[in-house]
Amino acid sequence: MTNLTVRELKQAEWDRWDDWLALQPWGSPFSAAWWLDANCRAFGGHPLLLGVFDGEQLVGGVALRITDVGPVHVVRPSMLYNPIVIAVGSAQSRQKVLATLLEDMARRRLVVPSLACTTDMVDLRQAVWHHWNLMASWTVVITLKTWTLDDVSPAELNKMRKAQRAEVTAHVEPPDADVLYNLMKASMTRQGQETPLGREQLRILIEATGAHGMQTVVRGVDGVPLSAGFVMAHGTRIAYHIWSGTSPIGLTKGAAVAMYVGRLEQLQARGYEYLDCCGASLPGLSDFKLSFGGTLTTRLAISREPLWYKAARLVHVCLLWFKRVLRRH
Repeated sequence: MTNLTVRELKQAEWDRWDDWLALQPWGSPFSAAWWLDANCRAFGGHPLLLGVFDGEQLVGGVALRITDVGPVHVVRPSMLYNPIVIAVGSAQSRQKVLATLLEDMARRRLVVPSLACTTDMVDLRQAVWHHWNLMASWTVVITLKTWTLDDVSPAELNKMRKAQRAEVTAHVEPPDADVLYNLMKASMTRQGQETPLGREQLRILIEATGAHGMQTVVRGVDGVPLSAGFVMAHGTRIAYHIWSGTSPIGLTKGAAVAMYVGRLEQLQARGYEYLDCCGASLPGLSDFKLSFGGTLTTRLAISREPLWYKAARLVHVCLLWFKRVLRRH
């Protein structure tokens, strides 16, 4: 591995990238060209898909959504993960691919507030050596091959029995952005937070997932949706939980637990090996996700922001705060 180069993959080569990605054991749908395209349509910006080549062989890369602010090119997040992907090989060869990619991104003067890696990317020494910042957060990963109901905590099993008494049922249904959005909004409002994306943005992303997406819906005896969750998968090895929500009535009937357990059983039956719950950094959320039998796993992110960009962002945040204060008075 002595002739590494990086170049942008134009749209005509996106199928080649997605075909290569499908062969990677931890290849993630968040790195796919179709997901990048959907994010650009939903949130704006333009795609930049960088491939690392060893001669003519593709050995790594990253899919980035870029917004241009004058002469500045800023990498925007792509929902939960925005991972660098490197082909299986020795630790030394993977480090060389990573270094080559990071050097190219620096040459392009990309501002990278955060590039969240999937949990297989634990060796990011090159990022530190190239003066990138390193941040840690957590997720819960459930091993589906060995998972049973015995792994669920007694407290959640009690809620499961409550759901059974209320005769709520969990089924895989055709993806429905409206059902999911309404339940997500109910959950976020209950927590005093804003929904991270709009209804139309969610619709664009869900439609793009196609066969990669699976939506589980819990309904009451009257057919009203009480809870819903959406997972996205790449191949049949690992699925990623990306959206979920539960109505206030659903909470009283144990619908959230019924949704989680139903989804685990469905993924297990379909032969998936792992479920990444995609985030467990908040105390309450972490405890809830761990109660289904998963393992707390570190996920890393890297960032590269010039000092002037950090200062400008701080000024922007202060101005927004000042405007909110003025509106209150």
